[in-house]
Amino acid sequence: MLKNNLKTAWRNIKRNIGYSFLNASGIAIGLAAFWLIALYVADELSYDRSFTHSEQIYRVAQHANWDNGNMDIALTSPPFAPALKKYFPEVEDAVRIDVEGGDLIQYDNKSIKQEGIWYAENTFFKLFEYTFLLGNGIEALNQPRSIVLTESLAVKIFGDPSLAINETISIGSDKQPMKVTGVIQDVPQNSHLQFSGIRSFDTNSLKNENWNEAYLYTYLLLKKGTDLASFENKLLPFEKDLAHQMNFSNFQIELQPLTAIHLHSDLDYELSSNGRAEIVYLFILIGLLVLLIAVINYMNLSTARATMRVKEIGIRKIVGSEKKHLVGLFITEPMMITFIAALFALFIVQLTLPVFNQFAEKELTLLHFGVIKTVGAIVLFTVLTGVLSGSYPALFLSRLKMIPSLQGQLGNRGNSILFRKSLVVFQFVIAVCLISASYIIYTQMQYVSHKDLGFDKEQVIIAHIDDVKVRRQIPGLKATLLQSPFVESVATAGNPLGTNYLGKNGFFFEVNGKMQTTASLANFIYADEDFLPTNGMQLIQGRNFSSDMTTDKDATVIINETLMKSLGYTNAIGKKISYKTGKDSLINRQVIGVVKDFHATSLQHIIQPMVLLMPPKDNDKDNLYVKISKGKATEGIAFVKKTIEQFDFENKADVYFLNENFQQQYVSQQKQGKLALVFTVLAFVISCLGLLGLVIFIAAQRRKEIGVRKVLGASITSVTIMLSKDFGKLVGIASLIAFPIAWFAMDRWLQDFAYHIDIKWWMFALSGGVAILIAMITVSFQAIKAALENPVNSLKSE
Repeated sequence: MLKNNLKTAWRNIKRNIGYSFLNASGIAIGLAAFWLIALYVADELSYDRSFTHSEQIYRVAQHANWDNGNMDIALTSPPFAPALKKYFPEVEDAVRIDVEGGDLIQYDNKSIKQEGIWYAENTFFKLFEYTFLLGNGIEALNQPRSIVLTESLAVKIFGDPSLAINETISIGSDKQPMKVTGVIQDVPQNSHLQFSGIRSFDTNSLKNENWNEAYLYTYLLLKKGTDLASFENKLLPFEKDLAHQMNFSNFQIELQPLTAIHLHSDLDYELSSNGRAEIVYLFILIGLLVLLIAVINYMNLSTARATMRVKEIGIRKIVGSEKKHLVGLFITEPMMITFIAALFALFIVQLTLPVFNQFAEKELTLLHFGVIKTVGAIVLFTVLTGVLSGSYPALFLSRLKMIPSLQGQLGNRGNSILFRKSLVVFQFVIAVCLISASYIIYTQMQYVSHKDLGFDKEQVIIAHIDDVKVRRQIPGLKATLLQSPFVESVATAGNPLGTNYLGKNGFFFEVNGKMQTTASLANFIYADEDFLPTNGMQLIQGRNFSSDMTTDKDATVIINETLMKSLGYTNAIGKKISYKTGKDSLINRQVIGVVKDFHATSLQHIIQPMVLLMPPKDNDKDNLYVKISKGKATEGIAFVKKTIEQFDFENKADVYFLNENFQQQYVSQQKQGKLALVFTVLAFVISCLGLLGLVIFIAAQRRKEIGVRKVLGASITSVTIMLSKDFGKLVGIASLIAFPIAWFAMDRWLQDFAYHIDIKWWMFALSGGVAILIAMITVSFQAIKAALENPVNSLKSE
């Protein structure tokens, strides 16, 4: 029976090669899109799951809020880890990490600028078990000035990783000697911990007991079987005590599961640009919908072509075929087409993976999760797709009665047509939703790229100064830069704008003539007197810092408009402000100016209270802001690099435009937009293939009718409209259904941004118009071809 079914199915495929090709193409594109999304989703869900104790590891995060601000950070202060380990037996071990960033590495007359050289305690490799190629994790960080390198960095420094062990390299501008005690395999891409080297902490660096100075990442290894909810309840008295010590009115510790950080954490000072669970779920839905469109195409064309096989069914029933035999026969063909399509889909996936990886910023391969899992998944989804595609046509055809079948009657024709129309509408609801989403994502990305941020980000470049000795020579460096006609102004500051890594501190403000007793958290930037004019920022009250005023360096601040309003001031000049720098020391300052609000971070965040202070130490002048003359960007950058390297001959100048910092914050959303666009195009192509197949079939069915109409004087235009108008109506109905769905979904997506576009009705009208236009072009192409046929050819048999 199976052999006979296979032969019959193969003959039918060859006999109707055009329809078979359309069906196979739609299924192949649908399967390829689904597999690409499946690879992407599986990779996103696999983050940080490779460690033995992944389910027992938690990151400590801090949350605090008050009347005029809040704090949600992934950082903690040095005392957290030892205190939690000491007072809570549930904590088996802990590790503190300082992601100091890049540094200059020197070895044997070779200098390398390398990012991702972190500090960590010797428990790091107990919690995070990486494969050691040389050395071992138990002892690697036990001694001061030890470092473990990744294989890639070891190759970069030594050529051969086996030569690295026990060698001494120099790190940083102070050329601190570090002994290489281990080499590990490169960190997998699916981890939020992305580093190139781990070095042991300096003995004194962890002795800071100030709970307010948060600059470390703390991870806990909880004992097996620990109930998280119960443990968090035990932390409540500890949190209350900390709130008092840190002068916060409301304070909370969050224990974030290691495996949830990548998709479920969106705090300030994240270690890497995390994904979002909602986006992963959205792409799962998109993958299923694209595949469903392909399946619907097959069902639609199969039921439409049912009239061609009605008599065959009647004859088979006469010779004794039962319903189950007919179902088996008619489901064999879609299974065969699906397996052929699956082979094409594999070819498409392999061909497009490099481009897809660029879009998604992944390193996926067809066999990303192993041969057995991959082959098993492919076979499973191919079978499911084949069964789903063929189930309705098979059941529909096998239900036909014997006598009506022999007479060529299809049963309830009205229901069949209504079903096909419903499938077309459903397909285009999905397609129009995707078009609308892609357009709104594009419009929002354009908005954040061009919105006025309250300062000039276009002509300003930032140069990071690594060497402390060079920071001491900033006045001379600024003077040299200002001699060039390519440079308009130069400023120095601490953390660069646009990175979401601004400093935060607890400040006590004067309110109604009295100093606050609890601290309010605010962002702060160390900035010299040239910072505001260089960046085109405007003062709305008071004055700027001045190097001529000796008190400005130690006794004054400038605040932003948001902070002034949150404190209820109409005039902030002369108001007092104080903050702690150590365990007990308090520094008092006075407000001398108020700067108009500017966006120091991405538009995903509202403007936060901000305090500007003059750099108290040379070490706080680690970023140069250089305003380049208009139209002289190339010459200006070259001059800035050359000048900095004259002062800092050991390091290559690290120079980039300020607006690049802000663009970097939207990488995730831009990636979502690109992927959504790709799958929108695929969904629309599949839908149009289905339309093309239907119009070809309908034109063939109505061939004689078209011939008669033309003989009676019908024009090519009227015949084309007759064949096309129903499809235009269906796509129009689909657009109307899609609009509220897309509106709701994209309104949710835009909530990620504190500042975003307003969704307008015309955006959906435009999307629907594009869908109708493309659909009608697809349909009209075949309709015109049918209308142009000589009526003699269609009527000669009469």
